[in-house]
Amino acid sequence: MIPKRILVADDDQSHREVITKFAKLKGYDVVVVTDGIDLLKTSTVERFDLIITDLFMPDMDGASATDIMKLQGSTVPVIALTALSPKDINPVQYTFTKIFHKPCDYNELFEYVESLIGK
Repeated sequence: MIPKRILVADDDQSHREVITKFAKLKGYDVVVVTDGIDLLKTSTVERFDLIITDLFMPDMDGASATDIMKLQGSTVPVIALTALSPKDINPVQYTFTKIFHKPCDYNELFEYVESLIGK
């Protein structure tokens, strides 16, 4: 069985490491990038079942990258992670499949991931 692929985009190394660890423990194949530009580039040249992105990153944020991917026809579910308050993310909340707030319950995050794409 081929493992499901997740693209993780986050400029914070510790968040990338924790998400990658949880994803691999759950049996997912993980590719990691550090900003929105690499998120956009990588998502157009490789196939992913799901994307997890930080909302704000250098060079291009997760919301802008996700909007561009959707304009290009992508239907891959995108989950955002953010430390912003709910009122601050109101303008971009419909860009994503779901938004989790940091600090995030990673067990809850990956229960949701599994509900979307399975294992």
